[in-house]
Amino acid sequence: MHIDPKQLRAESVALGAIECSLVPGVSSAVGRLAALAPASHAFLRDGWFCRGEPEALTTLVARRGDGSEILALPMRQLGPPGFRARSLAGSYWPFRSAAIDPSIGVGDMRAVLDHPITQAAIGPLLRIGPVYQDDRLAQLVVAGADAAGWHVLIRDMGQSFVQDLPEPGAPDAWPSKSRRKKVRRMAARLEEQGPLTVRIVRGRDWSDGIFQDLVRIEENSWVGKRTDRSGAKFLNPHMLAHWQRAVVDPKLASMLSAALLYVGDRPIAFSLDLTCGTVQYGIASSYDEEFAAYSPGQIVTVHAIDDSIAHGVRTIDWGAGDSGYKQELGARPGSRIHDMLLVRSASVAAALRPRWEESSGSGTRAIVAGLADAIKVSGLPSSLTLRRLLMSGLALSAAASMLAD
Repeated sequence: MHIDPKQLRAESVALGAIECSLVPGVSSAVGRLAALAPASHAFLRDGWFCRGEPEALTTLVARRGDGSEILALPMRQLGPPGFRARSLAGSYWPFRSAAIDPSIGVGDMRAVLDHPITQAAIGPLLRIGPVYQDDRLAQLVVAGADAAGWHVLIRDMGQSFVQDLPEPGAPDAWPSKSRRKKVRRMAARLEEQGPLTVRIVRGRDWSDGIFQDLVRIEENSWVGKRTDRSGAKFLNPHMLAHWQRAVVDPKLASMLSAALLYVGDRPIAFSLDLTCGTVQYGIASSYDEEFAAYSPGQIVTVHAIDDSIAHGVRTIDWGAGDSGYKQELGARPGSRIHDMLLVRSASVAAALRPRWEESSGSGTRAIVAGLADAIKVSGLPSSLTLRRLLMSGLALSAAASMLAD
């Protein structure tokens, strides 16, 4: 079924105390709700969701009967148009969520999910994630879906790690004296290759030249040399467009910071971070493999954290994954990270569940495999509905390599 966003917006009607509409692009309601969000979610502004393709997005906006906005979910297509599924838009890092009115409750969320415009906009399923388990939107969506009789499939994506930082000048300064001494030795060795410069970029300092330096570092890193680059933060053109569009917003530009390490004029390492109040999310770090023996990643990280402490950061969220070094630095376990599917059909949910919840790879491919399994066990190969599912699945499979999770 073709969804005309303009028609849905015009035909928006109240259901109980909740009114929903589908707005082309990223609705201005996103920014208004972000202004009400806790500092940890203040980055969920209009510019955060575009990912370089604002024309491909629609926003589901929910209002109470008095006209007050309670929810604005920017969504993008998941798979080819025939599949009709949607995913919450925005960057994979640090997590996908959306700003909501602080007073929204489970009853409000159920009313949103029950609304015919929501169901037409979402199609058979909606992907929300990766998102933190204790995220307010995630908790409300799970509770609201359960109340509405929907099915929530949850794929665990690991443990986040959180670092508590001391006040400037505190006796338990970070990093420890021994580690800082070690980093100074590394820097002295690296300086034999040329003069070292560390540049901290934020706010008005963002420029095309800085982005090209970040691209160059990533191109010479293991991501650029030994992967398909789909997970790259800057070599991936979709993600590069996301960051470039984000810093057009002065507030997002001041939240995003990059510490870059240069040897002479050559950029060799970076740390990309997002600061929201006293919380900083570590988005990415990378270094030129040619200089690996000098530990440039550690050098630039210490400079980045020194700068963060000076700017009032007291907690660093390092994200998922730890081979031991995060806890060695003093990090503690934070929230679990979940990738969630909201599915209306019990049969589709049953088919997708094993593939989705056990998969550790591409979420899109997990959905394709689940649909293929549903067709195999149906015993109704001539069914028109199943043929349509099969065609959608095949199209999804073909498109999977072009979709970034």
